[in-house]
Amino acid sequence: MRPATVHEPARDVPVLAAPDVLVVGAGPAGIAAACAAARAGAATLLVESQGCLGGTLTTVSLGGLCGIHAVLDEQRLLRVIGGLSIELEDRLRHVDAIHPPRRHGRIVGVPYDSVRLKGVLDEMTQSHGVQVLLHTQAVAVSTEGRRVTAVLVENKGGRGALLPRVIVDCSGDGDVAARAGAAFDLGRDGELQFGSTMFRLGHVDGVRAGQLTRAEIRDCLQRAVADGYALPRTATGVHLNPIEGVAHLNVTKLGRPDGSAFNLLDAAELSAAEQEGRRQVRLYETVFRKYVPGFEKARVIDIGARVGVRETRLIHGDAVLTLAQVQACAKPADRIACSSWPLENHGRGRDTSWEFLPDGQWYGVPWGCLVVKGFDNLLVAGRNLSAEHAAQASVRVAGPCMALGEAAGMGAAASLAHGDDARAVPLPALQRSLEQHGAILAPTAG
Repeated sequence: MRPATVHEPARDVPVLAAPDVLVVGAGPAGIAAACAAARAGAATLLVESQGCLGGTLTTVSLGGLCGIHAVLDEQRLLRVIGGLSIELEDRLRHVDAIHPPRRHGRIVGVPYDSVRLKGVLDEMTQSHGVQVLLHTQAVAVSTEGRRVTAVLVENKGGRGALLPRVIVDCSGDGDVAARAGAAFDLGRDGELQFGSTMFRLGHVDGVRAGQLTRAEIRDCLQRAVADGYALPRTATGVHLNPIEGVAHLNVTKLGRPDGSAFNLLDAAELSAAEQEGRRQVRLYETVFRKYVPGFEKARVIDIGARVGVRETRLIHGDAVLTLAQVQACAKPADRIACSSWPLENHGRGRDTSWEFLPDGQWYGVPWGCLVVKGFDNLLVAGRNLSAEHAAQASVRVAGPCMALGEAAGMGAAASLAHGDDARAVPLPALQRSLEQHGAILAPTAG
C-alpha cells in the first residue's frame, strides 16, 4: 500500500540574489512594476515562469490592449492609462507591431502583434536596467512576523532562494502572497470567471472582416448554434492583427461539463481546460469558415501557449475595490491608478455581461488595494489585487494592470527609504512621482 505522504528532508538552499525589489510574474503588471522600480533606482529582479515576458499579452496571445481609453462620445476617446503604457505602445509602433485604437461600439481595444511584443519587452526591461530570470517558478515563501524574508524558486538549475527587501506579487494568481499566508477570496459563492484559449487565424480577408460589428459576428455564431453547433460562447472579440490577413480571436469559454468554470488553480482542472480549449479552437475554426464573412479560407496559425485566466485568487489588502465604487465612478484621494473599463463578466451561458460606465467617466483604485494585509514589505498588482469579484471584472484588463504595476513598482522603490515598509511611503509624493512620469490620475479631455 502506498503511503499518503512522503517525507522531504530539510536542506540548505543557495541564495541566488538579494535584490532591493523582487517582482514575481512578468505580465503587464509585472513588466510595469519592474521597469518602474528600476527606473527609480532600485536593484530589481523580475522572475517569470515562462520563457518570455508579457504573460497574457504574449504567452496567452491576447491580441488587443484593453482598458487604455474611455469613450467620450461617438467620435472621441479619453486616454485614462499613461506612463509606461505609452512607452510600450511607442516601442510597438517603432517595429510596426500595433494599430491605432479600434472601437466596437463602446468597447475600445488596441490591436498588437504578440510575437514582436516578446522582443519589445526584452528591450524595454533591459533599457530600464531590470534583471530577468525566465523559466523560474516561485514555489515557497519564508516569513518572519509581518515580513517576507525569502522567496524560494525552482528552475533548471535546481532550487534557490531570493532575499528581496520588498516583493511585488504580479503572478496573476497571487502565488507569493498566498504562500506567505495572506488571506484571499476565490470567486464569489464558488463562482469564478471563465477562462479562454486565445488563437489566431491566418488567410483572413481583412477588409471584409473589418467591416463586421460584434453584433453581426454574434448573429453569425447564433446561426451556427441554431444549425446544431454546440458553441459555448457567441459574444466574441476579434482583433485584426498588424500582420495582414491575420485575426486574433477571443471567443472560447472553458467550463466543466456541468456548466461551471474550471478552478484554474487546480492542476488537473487546468490540464482539462487546456485540452478543452484546443477542442474549442478547432470547432470555432470550422464555424468561422462556414458562417462569418471574410473567414472562408481562415486557418488556425497560432494557439496561446496556455489558457487565458481571468480570475483566481483576490488577495486581501488594506483596502478593497468594491462593485459600488466602480459603479459610482468613485475617485478617492488616495488613488494610484484609474480605470474606465466596463464590468465585463464571463459567467455561465453563451453571453458575456457588459455594464458600461457613463461616457467619459472613470474611477480610481486606492493604494491600499496593492498593500497586502498583514505584511509590511509585500505588494500585489494586476488581476490578483484586493477587489471584490464583480469589481475585479473591470480592473483586470491590460491597461489598468500596467497602471497598477507602475504604481506598485514606484511604491516598492520608495519604501526602501522608509524601512522597506509600504505603508510608510508618503502617498502624495508617490502620486506626484507617478504623474511626473506620465501616469494619469485625473483623466481629462485634451
